[in-house]
Amino acid sequence: MEILSAKELSKYLKINEKKIYKLAQEGVLPHAKIGGKVAFTKELIDKWILENTEREKHVLVAGSDDPLLRQVIDLFNAKNDGVIYYAPVGSINGLKLLQARAANMSCVHILDMEKKSYTLSYIARYLSKDDYQAIQLFYRTQGLMVKKDNPKGIRSIRDLSNKGIVFINRNQGTGTRLLFDFLLRENAIPQSAVNGYGREAASHMEAGIAVLKSEADAAFGIEYVAHILDLDFVPLFHERFDLVIPIDYFHMAQVKAFLALFEQPALLDSIKDFTGYDLKDTGSTLETDA
Repeated sequence: MEILSAKELSKYLKINEKKIYKLAQEGVLPHAKIGGKVAFTKELIDKWILENTEREKHVLVAGSDDPLLRQVIDLFNAKNDGVIYYAPVGSINGLKLLQARAANMSCVHILDMEKKSYTLSYIARYLSKDDYQAIQLFYRTQGLMVKKDNPKGIRSIRDLSNKGIVFINRNQGTGTRLLFDFLLRENAIPQSAVNGYGREAASHMEAGIAVLKSEADAAFGIEYVAHILDLDFVPLFHERFDLVIPIDYFHMAQVKAFLALFEQPALLDSIKDFTGYDLKDTGSTLETDA
């Protein structure tokens, strides 16, 4: 059994010595204390390397629900070893999973309600600004999905307070719900004035289908879903959609390969015609102090 000091392990793994201590403190690296000093068993470290090499073939993206991102992930999985899993649990829950180290990347769209724009300020509640990298994926158009030919004549968010209009909302914790609440506030519309504000759909598609099946007159969601369901659409907001990656995961082979996909002209050409999306800044790095 070979015992290594933190300094020796730093050379063995080619990792900064401070990082070795941090990983040990977080319980990531198997270690023991000998005479009050942190020590490592080479055999256990080698086993840890093998386990993590296998684990790094699989990546979890958690966060906002998005059909285009899902398609890109499916394209990646069809052509690469390992698997990228996608959990559309909402922007806020995605960041919470990053904070708990239960996900590798999070797709988010959270409006800074004070600045009335998309910044990275919201991430500070979950991650230090030096602990992550943010990549811009695309822009999406959000608005009201209504029945074909718009029989209720819904032209703006103010019309949702009209008598006889039935609405279905998105679930709490999603960036779409936060954006809808912001638009209500900007238009001085109380939540209680919207018939159906408390009814929730778990995805854009579920919300759109509720309108299609006449279970609601309107739903707030992305233009793409309205397009594929052949619904009418009232555009209200052009939003940015980001990918947040902790630095610890940023250099994973699978993560790098996935990000490289957004630089390939063939991929961008295949998705450029998705209705309601704008790819003008796709793949660009966002400043963490934005």
